[in-house]
Amino acid sequence: MILSLNNRDVLKMELRCEKNTGYLFSPKIVREGNETLTSYDGISFGTTYRVYGIILYEEGIYYLIYDDFKMPNWYSAELFSVISNSLPEKWYFKHFGQSESLTAIWGYYELVNVDNHFDGLGEQEQTDIDIFLNRKNEMYN
Repeated sequence: MILSLNNRDVLKMELRCEKNTGYLFSPKIVREGNETLTSYDGISFGTTYRVYGIILYEEGIYYLIYDDFKMPNWYSAELFSVISNSLPEKWYFKHFGQSESLTAIWGYYELVNVDNHFDGLGEQEQTDIDIFLNRKNEMYN
């Protein structure tokens, strides 16, 4: 079967929020006994979100989404169901090795290839948020 796309069709990965309460820590930390739960105010039950990056961190998968606060943030895959599994064009991949907490990352160029960008998003640096917003618009608009 050949997939035919016209100019209006965009390959995208989309998620539906199935719950906004979950473990605060990674699966590895939960297995070690820290079962702290938290409510995630940045996502809403039943809402659809697009994915802008994926990480494998301490044995858990996390998605980079543009959340209800209109900010890029990482959320556990356990909170979502995948409703469209097409990866955007021009995504990159990097494997860090099994000894690292961050094992692998997929996403747009800067997320994968510019070391400080990943950290800048976590710290919500304006320069990195601007890069994210530009890539967000390129990917899905």
